[in-house]
Amino acid sequence: MNIYNVIILDESGSMSSIYKETIQSMNEVINGIRKNQEDHPDQHHYVTIVTFEGDGIEGVKTRRDRVPIGVIQDFTTRDYRPGGCTPLYDAMGKTLNELERLVLEDDRVFATVITDGYENSSREYSGRTVKELVSRLREKGWILAYIGANQDAVEVARDLHIDNALNYCASPLGVEHMSLKFKKAGAKASALFNIEMDKHALSHFCDLFTEDKEEGES
Repeated sequence: MNIYNVIILDESGSMSSIYKETIQSMNEVINGIRKNQEDHPDQHHYVTIVTFEGDGIEGVKTRRDRVPIGVIQDFTTRDYRPGGCTPLYDAMGKTLNELERLVLEDDRVFATVITDGYENSSREYSGRTVKELVSRLREKGWILAYIGANQDAVEVARDLHIDNALNYCASPLGVEHMSLKFKKAGAKASALFNIEMDKHALSHFCDLFTEDKEEGES
């Protein structure tokens, strides 16, 4: 079974204060995906990392493209240099549409957005078109998650038809906590993919961050 782990990561200027911690968190998540494959030998994990900044599609950059977890290189300062605005919708639209054309029916996808702010510079996609895209992908069994700071991430995610959402604090400690929660969510998603579950039930699973919410953390 092929598992595509997709991370759509905010690279706008406001991420500058936590850029080192964000790089570290990406490598922690990559390590978590390695463990997920070790725990589920029948799964073949691939990683896509896309960053977004600036104005429109031009600021959406693919840093890792469906790289097998066994050979992926660490995320570094060469991959991540925050600056510019937040073309969130263009990043989601471009990344998810491109992957949809490439994956097979039996493949599984866990796609996560991480941002510290609101959409403000997309040119090709709107909130409506992204919501329609997310709805279509969920019908195919994709699991999507939204992790946001400086906003009500649950509400923003709901507007995009994403059920799995997590608030985090845009501080060094907040990023550290977020990466741990993200790793746990990835492990939970990986375990779900091994369960005989129809695509509708799989795509509507909304408990990836439940334990964290119960702890009262944000």
